Amino acid sequence: MMQRDPRIPVLEALTPAGREILLARSIERHFATGEILWSAGERSDGIAVVLEGKVRIVRGSGGRQMVIHSGEVGATLGEVPFFTGGAYPATAIAAEPTRCLFLTHAAVTQAMAADPALAIFFLRRLSQRVENLVERVDQNTVSSVQKRLARFILERSQAPVVASRSSSGKAMRNAFSLGMTQSALAEEIGTVREVVVRTLRDLRQSGAIESVGDGKFRVASLETLKQLADSGT
Repeated sequence: MMQRDPRIPVLEALTPAGREILLARSIERHFATGEILWSAGERSDGIAVVLEGKVRIVRGSGGRQMVIHSGEVGATLGEVPFFTGGAYPATAIAAEPTRCLFLTHAAVTQAMAADPALAIFFLRRLSQRVENLVERVDQNTVSSVQKRLARFILERSQAPVVASRSSSGKAMRNAFSLGMTQSALAEEIGTVREVVVRTLRDLRQSGAIESVGDGKFRVASLETLKQLADSGT
């Protein structure tokens, strides 16, 4: 069954022998939206490979959380504590119905012995994770919330979407949703929900976006939105 799944980089990187060893000792698990895969402080029990859905890795305290990174189909998660032997530094939460393959210590150890390409794969993934984390920290400490939110909306509005309709059945041309709750968006860009609400209002007042109802928006001025995304204060 696993061989028929969508493109999974960690499996494609292996020889048939290495892949067979890895899959033989791995466990498939399913998670509902909002279900926790693991919590910060827990001991690692394997590396998760996302087969379906999306996982958000969050860290925080005092009721405030920030997304460290996210993993969609093909992503591998939990490598750091797996290889250090320590605990998970952050909490993993299913952002939508999710299916994961958990690579056990025995599976990874034996697969690496049979196919060294697996070790190179994880080294490359860990290096990319560090680069992405540094970039996210830089954005969240240097860029303003308005700039980060404008960038998020710009990317969201340009992503392919299915034509949507309002609750009354009226078509909404070029309308898009945030794709998550305002609380989740706050975690994604490193702030709190109240600030997201206020900044969305500011973006509407600036003429960059407009609300079209049902929690959806439309870009009213692409030039204004791009200016805010590049130099928002």
